[in-house]
Amino acid sequence: MAYTPKDEDLPVDLAVDNDASLDAKVHWFRGTTCQSIIVGMASFLAPGVYSAMAATGAGGLANVTIGNASVAVAYALIVPSALMATGVMSKLGPTWALAIGACGYAPYAAALYANSAFANQWGLVVGAIVCGLTSGIFWVTEGAVIMNYSEPARKGKLLANWQSLYLAANLIGGGINLGLNIHLDKKGGLSPKTYLVFVSLQCVAPFVALLLSPPSKVQRKDAKPVPEFPNEGFFTEIWLTIKELADPRVLACTILWSQCLFAPSFVSTYLARHFSVRARGLASLIEPVLCIIAFQTSGRVLDSKNIAVRKKTVGVWAVSQLVSVVTIVWLLIQVHFLETSDEDITYDWTTKNFAKMWVPAIFCYATQWFSYGFNYYMAGYVFPQQADGKRMSRIIATLRSAESGSAAIAYGINATGTTLTVTGGINVAFIFTSLFAGAYVVNYIWKEDKKGAFSKKFAYDGEEVAEK
Repeated sequence: MAYTPKDEDLPVDLAVDNDASLDAKVHWFRGTTCQSIIVGMASFLAPGVYSAMAATGAGGLANVTIGNASVAVAYALIVPSALMATGVMSKLGPTWALAIGACGYAPYAAALYANSAFANQWGLVVGAIVCGLTSGIFWVTEGAVIMNYSEPARKGKLLANWQSLYLAANLIGGGINLGLNIHLDKKGGLSPKTYLVFVSLQCVAPFVALLLSPPSKVQRKDAKPVPEFPNEGFFTEIWLTIKELADPRVLACTILWSQCLFAPSFVSTYLARHFSVRARGLASLIEPVLCIIAFQTSGRVLDSKNIAVRKKTVGVWAVSQLVSVVTIVWLLIQVHFLETSDEDITYDWTTKNFAKMWVPAIFCYATQWFSYGFNYYMAGYVFPQQADGKRMSRIIATLRSAESGSAAIAYGINATGTTLTVTGGINVAFIFTSLFAGAYVVNYIWKEDKKGAFSKKFAYDGEEVAEK
């Protein structure tokens, strides 16, 4: 007799048939596709534009130490703001939480402009503080909305939409970076007028965020309501968020999230120290192209009903980690060569060996961001069975707080002038450590899928679930 798991035995958002009907009629504006696009556009205009600046190295500033120090301050303050995010959502709802979280990015971009144009230092510190205190709320809210609003059978596609729009900002921002700085074939900072374009874009983000429908008005194609969002008291929510760290599966995920945000500082500092301004601009253009291709391709694989959850998860994870390890080791070799060489070479696309030095950087950066987005897909299957919408939001807050602490440490290290050989070695050690955490996560998914935990009737490969 085949065992059929009961709904109450399953993670709330996964207790569905593989071929569950997605034929419910929805209003286009209230549908989950539109909601993912709204979140994606807000992400495009706020953290996406910020990331476009970061992808050039040190926020595009000529002084790498100052750029990295300001980013470290911002990330350090995201740690407490992310932990408070579920409390903000419980009081204001996800729409206003997303809008408030988007408000801090424009002041930081304006501060980068003031530093670049007028060498203003105190404004950079203030901008970093404002950005850090608000963006943690944005980060947690956008992740919670995508995870809770999405139908399980369409989660891969909607995650791909969200991350692709976020990365499209890097693509467009990279075009702006390259177009406005194409004449700069030496090391230095971006043209000050570059920042004015970014400030203008980021000012629109809070208004786009306000277009997000509240959970009660969202219409899903599976005709099911959106899971509940956090609704406890402000300080109670903070405590419940911190308590999630007691679960080993959540701890494993914090390592995965943290590693993905630790590596980019190493790559961006490498670009800022050794490449021309326009080569950095080109990097910020090409990196998102690689990510978008990876997201859109993997999104279709991950939503396939013909491949078992365990098989497609392990397959995508294994490929992404292989590329990550190869590129970061390759980059460490190049860094060691540069720092032991007697010559101080500034690489431009007209320079000999440019491709050999530049290619590993863009692939390493792109792979880290792809892995970061893919982690959300894995988390949808590894979170505890009791992870309803409220707890899902708290877990995301825990993960995003941990990743921000990791990024703050990484940028702080690079702000001290530590050699890239040392920071590269730390990154290699971290990524190998994260492989064990990743193996733990995919092993859990494999075992649960074999037991039929992600389907009421059959495993994804069509085999009947064995009797317990």
